Amino acid sequence: MEMIREHRKYVIPEIITGDNSRMYAGRYTRNFHSDRVLITTDDNIFRQKWIREILQSLDESGTEYVIFTDIEENPRDYNVMAGADAYLSEECTGILAIGGGSVLDCAKGIGIVAANGGTIMDYIGVDLVRNPMPPLICVPTTAGSAADVSQYAVICDPAKKTKKLIISKSLVPDVSLIDTIPLMTQPETVTINSGMDAFTHAIEAYVSNGSSHFSDMLALESIKIIAGLFPFSGDYTNDPGFRFQSLMASMYAGIAFSNAGLGLIHAMSHAIGALFDLPHGLASSIVMQSVIPYNYSSSNRKYRKIADILGVSPDLFDDEKIVAAMFEKITEMRGRPDDLVTLSEYGASADDIPYLVAHTASDPCIATNPRIPDVDDLSRLFERVL
Repeated sequence: MEMIREHRKYVIPEIITGDNSRMYAGRYTRNFHSDRVLITTDDNIFRQKWIREILQSLDESGTEYVIFTDIEENPRDYNVMAGADAYLSEECTGILAIGGGSVLDCAKGIGIVAANGGTIMDYIGVDLVRNPMPPLICVPTTAGSAADVSQYAVICDPAKKTKKLIISKSLVPDVSLIDTIPLMTQPETVTINSGMDAFTHAIEAYVSNGSSHFSDMLALESIKIIAGLFPFSGDYTNDPGFRFQSLMASMYAGIAFSNAGLGLIHAMSHAIGALFDLPHGLASSIVMQSVIPYNYSSSNRKYRKIADILGVSPDLFDDEKIVAAMFEKITEMRGRPDDLVTLSEYGASADDIPYLVAHTASDPCIATNPRIPDVDDLSRLFERVL
């Protein structure tokens, strides 16, 4: 009965799923009276044949467009500011973001600055965006970041080698057009890292101290789907069923974490990603190896549920054995059944730990972790994944 009386707020964009849903882009620019949009994307995506239908839909709706592709992986603050300058100088009235998490996060940053002024670093933190962004339409091209459905954006400050988090309901896109076609030629490494990104979103949302019945339902469904999709086989590259399911898993996980919060896996992976410029899904895969055993005692019922979904034997009752069996399944899902990926593979050493600890400790994702670590805890957690 106590949970019935709890006040809960949920944020979610309008969503259209299915093959060729990207072709609704023009209809929505017209609905939003966006007669001139900034298309944020990258050069590789803009060369794909399937983008022609998006541009055609804009032409048919009478929408003019300006192309902005100056976006790096793990988008930099200066990418955002360049995009905002383009948006304002070209007198745009909306944003169409076509890409993975980096492109979508950059588009959110552009919208923030265009509507609020200043620099993107003025809005780092929680609920600091006062004015709503221009209309934002997203076409995700990876199944992992869920930036197309969440109220989060991550922006890099290269001068300080940090990733900064912006959280605000103003960042929830107006529409997400979730289409299988853009994923059909995706490289295997992107597919795997994106899948692991969605997987960690779902796990962290489920065990978050901000979780609810709604977020739990979505997070568990995402975990179930991902457990059935991976390990990835090259035979699935052009399989529309696989691509659709991976997009659904990403969407469910994204809505879950957007409303429940994340945790220590993401706080640590943000620090790693900023220092070593690693794909976010890869960084999250590395740190979950130490975070899950650390968190387990604070949310053992939920971790046991995850273990059950992953196919861990119900006859196991010892917590250490359950965690070990979970990681055996997870390494199989990553396609590395014989070993665990470590930070040292990407150039990290013990000398980097103080930096990583300091930046993890200040990350807002820690607030909803089921167990709050101190500096010594964080040092040990990073040592375990070197």
